Amino acid sequence: MDSSSQSNYFLLNLPIAELPLSENFKLRSKLMGFFTLQDIIGVKQKELSTLEDYSEHWYFEFVDFLHRKELLDLLG
Repeated sequence: MDSSSQSNYFLLNLPIAELPLSENFKLRSKLMGFFTLQDIIGVKQKELSTLEDYSEHWYFEFVDFLHRKELLDLLG
């Protein structure tokens, strides 16, 4: 892990509402009870996909954001 990904860890505990993500992502996250990215990371993808307000588009936006911030390894 390099220093740039370590420096992005603070993003995981910021309110999703304050992150540069789509309004749709923010709304779906709230409806599913997620308020930080750390909340989402703690749930397995298989379990996420069973939630009522889950969509693949939402999940891909989440994965893309982690990828851009060099945090994708957290999904392990």
